[in-house]
Amino acid sequence: MLLPALFLLLQVSLGDFFILRAPDCNIQISNLDPEPIVVDGTYTFLYAAPDASSVLVKSGETIIISCPGGEITVGSTSFNSTVSATCVSNSDFSVGSATINFNQIVCSWNPFHTARYTGKSCEKQGKEIEVGFVINENFAREITICFDNANLNTLYSSYEITKSMGHHESGVSRPFFIEDDFYNLDVKVNSLYVRGGQRTTINSLLGLPADSTKYIQDGNDFYLARGHFAAKADFVYAPQQTATFHYVNVAPQWQSFNGYNWNQVESDVRDYAEKNGIDLKMYTGTYGVTTLPHEETGEETPLYLYIGSNGIQGIAVPELYWKVAYNPETQLGVALLGINNPYQKDINKSIICEDVSAKINWLHWNASDTKAGYSYACEVDAFRKRVTYLPDFVVKGLLL
Repeated sequence: MLLPALFLLLQVSLGDFFILRAPDCNIQISNLDPEPIVVDGTYTFLYAAPDASSVLVKSGETIIISCPGGEITVGSTSFNSTVSATCVSNSDFSVGSATINFNQIVCSWNPFHTARYTGKSCEKQGKEIEVGFVINENFAREITICFDNANLNTLYSSYEITKSMGHHESGVSRPFFIEDDFYNLDVKVNSLYVRGGQRTTINSLLGLPADSTKYIQDGNDFYLARGHFAAKADFVYAPQQTATFHYVNVAPQWQSFNGYNWNQVESDVRDYAEKNGIDLKMYTGTYGVTTLPHEETGEETPLYLYIGSNGIQGIAVPELYWKVAYNPETQLGVALLGINNPYQKDINKSIICEDVSAKINWLHWNASDTKAGYSYACEVDAFRKRVTYLPDFVVKGLLL
């Protein structure tokens, strides 16, 4: 009786062993032009693993492919702007009754990105804005912004830097910035940022002739750039990168700082995520208003890009830019700060927490260079004592 039972068990085991499973799908989203938005069932962006060359979709798994603002075509077949696609094998997916090859997908237009109020509040007087892609009745969120609409200032942007930054698409064109409906001024926001516009406004505040180049110069470094919170280079895919070009995701930043120490901070954080294989939760924002001395009185004067006919001021030139990098798994984080004023002589007045940058060996900035943006690092909890609008999360130590 024992031998027949063993023989039957062997037959069942071998039968299970030799069941053939269809190969998984491996897709290269960046090879498509224009490339679609590809997310999972929770509307989370899909990335290739750091050590892989393509995104893995398991056989039988369903993904969502979308071309917001356009439609999907595969060969001569047209689909709606969004489809649910189930992996069959390799690059073949089933969409309804059809089988399509992922490599033949074409968006009729570059995916349209959206910035919109969520209806939620943030901090004391902020309103929450989400930036991302409308997919049917859902939303693939890329950036969350806390916007102080009373003063026309963004307090911070929050987003994720993926460990798959090694797959970042380079050479993506920089689009024009979008104003949206968040400012409602009597002038276009773009006109406030152009060199002539900012020069006129800053000189008016400081009692200088309208065409003075004392501070807003004609060269490459000493003018106010559109300084990103969530940087274009912080994202992998082309549609994600272009979605950072909303005015609510920038503030006036001296180009000498934007192009040097702050650019180095952004690069160092991305490198840290990639080299350590972790997804970093990011918060990037501003603190305070920078000042320069009035030409006649010598009084330190706050700088703004907008001065209304009724005297209302808005779009402040920040005193500090800050960036908090946080590892949710280990609950370790660090606050990185830079002074946004190449003309500032008294550095100490802008040191709002103890500098611990000597403990961090992955930063490659020239921290003491004032023109490049004097920079320092702090423990997150110490930083939070001054920047009280940083969202609440547990921090157990320094991100080393």
